[in-house]
Amino acid sequence: MLRKALTVSILTITSMLTIPSAARAGGAGDCQSEWLKFKSFFDQNGPKIVKGICQLFNQNDADKERKCVEDYEKNKAKVDQIIAKYNSAAGDSTWKIGPRGLGEDAWKTGTLLAQRTFAGAPIMSDTYRLELIRTGGKANNAMRGTVCFLDENGTSTTAVEFTVDKRRTSFSRTFNDVAGLTPVILLEKPVGTNGHQYKIKGSSGGEPKRVQEARKRAQAGAGACSDPCPKGGKYDGANCIVGSAPNGTKAFLYSNNYYYTPLPGNRCPVPGSRFDGANCFVQPAPKGTKPFIYANNWYYKSCP
Repeated sequence: MLRKALTVSILTITSMLTIPSAARAGGAGDCQSEWLKFKSFFDQNGPKIVKGICQLFNQNDADKERKCVEDYEKNKAKVDQIIAKYNSAAGDSTWKIGPRGLGEDAWKTGTLLAQRTFAGAPIMSDTYRLELIRTGGKANNAMRGTVCFLDENGTSTTAVEFTVDKRRTSFSRTFNDVAGLTPVILLEKPVGTNGHQYKIKGSSGGEPKRVQEARKRAQAGAGACSDPCPKGGKYDGANCIVGSAPNGTKAFLYSNNYYYTPLPGNRCPVPGSRFDGANCFVQPAPKGTKPFIYANNWYYKSCP
């Protein structure tokens, strides 16, 4: 059991996207209260969008496009480390106080008796999908949920409320235009010994469209390579794919090594990979390359 509230240094995201303003919806105040209450968890600096480095006016400047992609990959690697830490944690019931870390593509289970808060890592994608399923329990009062996306000041740009009970046993929704924001989910019901058993999962989408565009323009500006993947892997027309994480797992980078989260029972089904006590180690990224993760695949940049 953790003896101290989890403190995570949420990152300064030097991304390339401008987050459109959205009107606040009901429940936003609750999300802000949680941020103030546990701001050591969210970090007072929070995820920030640095505007200008990767805007559309850079589309004819290959150097700036490469800088856009490099900044994205650097911060994506840091966020993946947070996600891996969240995913490796046991069920949320082990944390008595403070928000629970909500990982990526990994179900968290629990029983709601009163209130519970989940927080994800900053979203490095255009989209984010949240799923919650009521799996049992004796509670007669409904579970009420609020989904918020917070900026670096703890301000909620979007808030959506939902209800789950014995008749409406699930909630799922894909949110758009959330790159760089931190997802926070508040769950509550009247205090009582009868609770709602549930499982919850958050999943980011693929690489932002703007970064994909930057890759193509940077590649075009660099010219063709005689051997685009000199350190192994397969050239996909833009970069070198080394392999794919199995279904139900999450690929990530840590200390310049390729990893993925294990399947139940700490299984690591990719040939040659092994469980290191927390996750599945695949192999070091090839020396002299710039590795990254895209669409749950291990890559490195072509023409290093």
